[in-house]
Amino acid sequence: MNDVLHTDWHASFFRDVLELSDAAILVINSEFEVVYANDYVCSRILGMPQSMAVGMSLPRNTTVPDEDLQRVIDHTKRVFEFGVADNIENWALHKDGSRRLMYWSSVPKFDEHGKVRYLLATGIDVTEQRKEKSQLEKLAHRDALTNLYNRTFFERRLPEDMERAIQEERALALLYVDLDGFKPVNDRYGHEKGDAILCEVACRLKRRLRQNDIVCRIGGDEFAVILPGVSSREDAARIADQMIDHISRPYDSAEDVRAISASIGIAFYDRSIRSAHDFVRKADSAMYQAKRGGKGKFVIAN
Repeated sequence: MNDVLHTDWHASFFRDVLELSDAAILVINSEFEVVYANDYVCSRILGMPQSMAVGMSLPRNTTVPDEDLQRVIDHTKRVFEFGVADNIENWALHKDGSRRLMYWSSVPKFDEHGKVRYLLATGIDVTEQRKEKSQLEKLAHRDALTNLYNRTFFERRLPEDMERAIQEERALALLYVDLDGFKPVNDRYGHEKGDAILCEVACRLKRRLRQNDIVCRIGGDEFAVILPGVSSREDAARIADQMIDHISRPYDSAEDVRAISASIGIAFYDRSIRSAHDFVRKADSAMYQAKRGGKGKFVIAN
């Protein structure tokens, strides 16, 4: 082992390595005090001189936001009390008010008696990676035209809401919305204006919903709306009626377009519905009943 150590490698050499490292490095003693912090964590992450960081008690809410503070405390205690390595992801607060998302790997350093004397933590800044991941997830779950949630998101979210409705014993309604008269308007004015109308429909649907409701574009001119907590037929009918009224109004994106309306099928979730597919089929069947009844209407499934 000693053969791999160069004769010029001494304490100051390794300190230079730590200072030049493109990673955050912290050493904390059993009193939760910082005994070493390299330049990366001080200048780039916390925005304070090393003289201020060393000797500081961690964690504290000047360096960690309130929402992460207890998790960081629990993480630090776990390493010291159980002598195990642990990982954590938390936000770090810079002195200028900005924050960076850090991924920390912490390992215990034992003394000659087998007691944990220090916690050695190495952190990397994953803020940009998280932003990229968030953007990719958004692209995967958003409709490129309307920016509504897409079918992929809908098919993932609906079973979750069904399960939550059972666990929390609350109602859940599903609206299946299909535009009436969109195809001839799209053929007459062209796809560019047709797309503009679909975007306007998306905006009108969102304006009629509550904060926790979910609206998705699941096909060309088909939309699905998930309504958690709508327990009465009257409430669902009122929401559907408002949607139909607003969708049926003229569109500035195409002159004199008044022929568009919407047919809506409404289904309420209960234990007789065995799957998300059955739930959708029930709402879809009610929507077709609305179309056969003259369009521009809603039908509540039995």
